[in-house]
Amino acid sequence: MVHLSVAIARFAETLFWGIAQAAGLALIGGAFGIAALAVGWRMMRRKPRP
Repeated sequence: MVHLSVAIARFAETLFWGIAQAAGLALIGGAFGIAALAVGWRMMRRKPRP
């Protein structure tokens, strides 16, 4: 039973770290995407096409 408990604990820890890493990457990617969209929108507003 102890070995099974350790295996479940390791699996849960790996799953938790995987979710945390994916969430962090998604958060960073979303922040960069929003910043890029804001900069692009500002540049388009600032410099209208001739």
